[in-house]
Amino acid sequence: MMHTPFARLVGKTVRRAYTLAPTATLALGGAVYAQNSTVPSKAQSKPIAIVNAIVHTATTTQPIIEHGWVLIDNGKVLSVGVTPAELPSGVDIVDAQGMHLSPGFMASATQLGLIETMQVEATDDRTEYGEFHPESVPALAINPDSDLLGVARNAGVLLALVMPLGGSVSGSASVIKLNGWNVEDITVDARVGIVVQWPLVEASKQWWTRRSPEDQKKRLTETRARIDRFFDDAKAWVAAKSADPTVAHDERFEAMRAVLEGRDNVFMTVGSASQVETAVLWAKERGLHPVLVGSNGILDEADFLRNHGVPVIVTGTHQLPASEALHPNAPYAVPAMLSKVGIQFALASGDEPAHERNLPHNAATAVAFGLDPEAALRSITIAPAQLAGIADRYGSIEPGKSATLILTRGHPLEVTSGVAQAWIDGSELNLTNRQTRMKAKYDEKPRD
Repeated sequence: MMHTPFARLVGKTVRRAYTLAPTATLALGGAVYAQNSTVPSKAQSKPIAIVNAIVHTATTTQPIIEHGWVLIDNGKVLSVGVTPAELPSGVDIVDAQGMHLSPGFMASATQLGLIETMQVEATDDRTEYGEFHPESVPALAINPDSDLLGVARNAGVLLALVMPLGGSVSGSASVIKLNGWNVEDITVDARVGIVVQWPLVEASKQWWTRRSPEDQKKRLTETRARIDRFFDDAKAWVAAKSADPTVAHDERFEAMRAVLEGRDNVFMTVGSASQVETAVLWAKERGLHPVLVGSNGILDEADFLRNHGVPVIVTGTHQLPASEALHPNAPYAVPAMLSKVGIQFALASGDEPAHERNLPHNAATAVAFGLDPEAALRSITIAPAQLAGIADRYGSIEPGKSATLILTRGHPLEVTSGVAQAWIDGSELNLTNRQTRMKAKYDEKPRD
């Protein structure tokens, strides 16, 4: 039985975007960041067999294996099935009797590793200068020594789809793994798509808006026109460069090539039904593969999204309804409704990077409001891996895939389960972090 993990609503914190130096400079700025003293784990040295576990494969063919085993070597899964009566010799055995084994969770639409402290501008690398910078690669600016990586890892978050903020074309999206000494170690794929902040369609009528509706509409029209021109110019350059290799190199347009040629997705942030429609139609008209990032307006356009085959990264369940007209439970039920109508989706936390540890709790809330538990698990494992284009390597427990796994004391989505052991590419992780060390310290205080 799954339980509702929170007794009260948790609202989203409004983020402040800072203007920072170019990425190449930011990649050198780790000295001003917090330094995590946990030593990265070494590569797997010998085969490991995890036996007698309840294995959650995150596949649809065999989602759960009771009394299961997973044999891993050289960082990959060799075999998955029921624990054999006789185990091979020369293999380290992890007896997981009564525990659950699942793929490591994957955070989506996150800025994990790009910021350490919200109030300290020097630790904030989420945003670049300018309106169009697709060449900006978050993986180069990730701080591998961030304390936040250790906290997220302790909650089972082992991978992250990191997206920059700001401008109209914010930059590339990167996939990282949460173990390594430097940016080369932690990078799974530096470029998996382009992030577009899709503009509003209608003028805002909120009390804090100072500009008139006419002025807002004018600015929105101008923003849309600039986006069109930028994509037109990029498409023209890619075509010219393909026809004539002597055409002068343009780093920004080269970064757009995989998206324009349909090999990578374009991640488009939206926040209303009108944004959903216009973003999808714009992308489809250009032959792009859109993935929407947001929550508000998604259900209003469910039939439209299903008919166009557009997937969604839902930015969390722990948020307040978008309007007073909605039921207080509305955000909790979005994943279940998307699953019911057949829309592909991944679930993000939608929270500050410091609270990315709450990702499985968001999935648990979706279960409490109608989503199948294994579908919820897939929404934070294989689903984001598919949208990031790395599902051939990560996201599920299958032979040939990376042994990026977590062993939990109860169901992986139960708030009280806790992660007992974890592996990234077969390397067992040290799950200590600043919080666990502080807890150990103050556990001693009553004894003194």
